[in-house]
Amino acid sequence: LEWAERKTAEKPTDDLKALVDEIVPFNMKHSSEPEACDLLMEVDLLPEILEHANENNYSRLALYLTNCANYVPEPEDAVLFNVVYQIYRKVGRFPEALRIAVRLNKEELAQEVVDACDDEMVKKQLSFMVARHGAMNVKSEDDDLNAILGNAHLSEHFLSLARDLEVFEAKTPEDIYKSHLTESRAGAANVDSARANLASTFVNAFVNAGFGHDTLLTGDAKWIYKNKDHGTMSAAASLGMILMWDVDSGLSQIDKFTYSSDDYIKAGASLAVGIVSANVRSECDPALALMAEKVESDKSTIQRIGASLGLGLAYAGTQREEVLELLTPVIADPETPIDLFSLASLSLGLVFVGTGKPDIAETIMQGMMEREEKVMEDTMARFACLGL
Repeated sequence: LEWAERKTAEKPTDDLKALVDEIVPFNMKHSSEPEACDLLMEVDLLPEILEHANENNYSRLALYLTNCANYVPEPEDAVLFNVVYQIYRKVGRFPEALRIAVRLNKEELAQEVVDACDDEMVKKQLSFMVARHGAMNVKSEDDDLNAILGNAHLSEHFLSLARDLEVFEAKTPEDIYKSHLTESRAGAANVDSARANLASTFVNAFVNAGFGHDTLLTGDAKWIYKNKDHGTMSAAASLGMILMWDVDSGLSQIDKFTYSSDDYIKAGASLAVGIVSANVRSECDPALALMAEKVESDKSTIQRIGASLGLGLAYAGTQREEVLELLTPVIADPETPIDLFSLASLSLGLVFVGTGKPDIAETIMQGMMEREEKVMEDTMARFACLGL
């Protein structure tokens, strides 16, 4: 209180500062880290706690300050997290420092941590942590680390775990529905309906996600044609979820659908490419190469929607300027249909998530204001708000 009153009245605080300099070391020597932190926070001198942090007390300091940050409003909480980050860096606790860098959403701090670590095994663990986060473009000069950072072996590790747990065998929608347990009339036949088939498509995709095989789609494409319009698009896209993370063999299985005469299947194939490539980084950028031309205006609206959404999923969190250049004209064109405009906005939001880029926000806002109120009442318009 005395400190605040003097600061408000612009009176000297040298005597109080001298008192703080005596109390804080005393508290630290007697394991009273919370009291030392509280005092320094009261006088806005929290960074000074760094000189007292060591191997014996860093864990208590970091734990207390991290919990305090949960009750501090933005952007003041970033001050506490930055101090915690510096504490972890000072004592060489790189995984914990990276966790705070991720929480701060500071890519440069994450890069700093990875570069500063000398232990090869710890560095690999840091790379796995960054790769799991998925929205930080941390790089390394080591090819092995770049493979980890790009999730190049994610599918291989996932399938290895599935085999070890003995859950690798493909499941069917009926295994989930438990339809054999339900009572049915004698002689009643199963009747195919578009809605039931669509439900089975989604159930099949989710229950076999990442396993690379199933009983409906892989190896036999007949199931896709049991759906209609958007159902066929969903069925084709669900193949991407089944083959998720396996870019090499996944794209070869999806490729045949890109030559279909049905625009909905072509759109679904683009979406499948995006899902397969999600959070997997590759120097050759197959997703961008396959979908860039499909965003252009000479394609059908549904194909452009599939390609736009596919790009958003494939490059989520990467802040790729190439995707920005492709989708900005789509959003800026007032003649763009509301469904394409909204989903292209959502894709840009995914690619630049958390960046707060003003030019993207302005483009989306301008596109929303240029459209009539009746158009913006369309259900699809909410995706533009989500992208924003």
